[in-house]
Amino acid sequence: MFYVLAGCAVYDGWLSMSQISMSATPVNPTVATAAAAPYVPSVETVIQPKKGWIGIDWQELFTRRELLFFMIWRDVKVKYKQAIFGSAWSVVVPLVSVMIYSIVGHFAGFARGVQGVPYEIYIYAGLLPWLFLQQAINGGGMSLVNNQAMLSKIYLPRLYIPTSMIGSACVDMFMSCLVFTGMLIFFYFYKGFVPSWQIVFLPFLFALLMLAALGTSYLLSALTVMFRDLRFIIPFITQLGIWLTAVVYPQTIYVIKHADGTVSDYRNWLALNPFAGIIQGFRACIIGQEVQWLQLASSIVLCSVLFVVGLFYFKRVERRFADIA
Repeated sequence: MFYVLAGCAVYDGWLSMSQISMSATPVNPTVATAAAAPYVPSVETVIQPKKGWIGIDWQELFTRRELLFFMIWRDVKVKYKQAIFGSAWSVVVPLVSVMIYSIVGHFAGFARGVQGVPYEIYIYAGLLPWLFLQQAINGGGMSLVNNQAMLSKIYLPRLYIPTSMIGSACVDMFMSCLVFTGMLIFFYFYKGFVPSWQIVFLPFLFALLMLAALGTSYLLSALTVMFRDLRFIIPFITQLGIWLTAVVYPQTIYVIKHADGTVSDYRNWLALNPFAGIIQGFRACIIGQEVQWLQLASSIVLCSVLFVVGLFYFKRVERRFADIA
């Protein structure tokens, strides 16, 4: 009996010492804080149809804007990848175009319709916005078809795809503007040509140019996915448009003087072309040409309608892109 009681006392003492040693064990403050922190549920993204007339998630477009910048940078790198001259092509193409159209203009007699301005400056002032629109029509129109894998495998704001093509076109236009600035400096010392004070209105015209490019790109990219025949029509549109928009010749050829002294002015018909007012506006701002207000007002209205219609149609058929592409 004595041994039993002694064993129990020893066992109780061992339990007390183990409890004391356990209570004296230091606790990791990080673990304690994590245990005491409230439960925070993980962020969940729900993809569902958007309400509204067009249904654009502007907040999503803003929060994921970094993706747009990377897509623009990707388009610029891919465009000039493995090219011998690289990005220098953005300088060579407008210079060669100015040279060719200047020679054609002198032989065709177009240069006689331009007074007091170097014909090369006149041509470049029109080609500068047109090359931007041309890339919006060609590149933006084919952007969704050329990114079929991206459409069917991952989710991203689909508007970013044609918009990134416009962003890469802005980079090319910036390089062309640097070349144009050098040309203006050359002709200032060579012929004393000074740009017009109206050049301060160029930012307004560039905003209108962006509106026209985005609207055209949205509309053509969506139509090309739905109707693949447009892949063969789009290059023809740019080739025909350079003549219908009076890019490489003066609009004075539409002013006809008759033998009886009367004058017929057909320049107002160009107001039916949404791009004609932009091209003429760029020239008016740079070389001080008379502004064709009817053409400019028509471009503002038609380009605004083009942007809304292109954006609306793009969002209407967007849900079918992954199935058709």
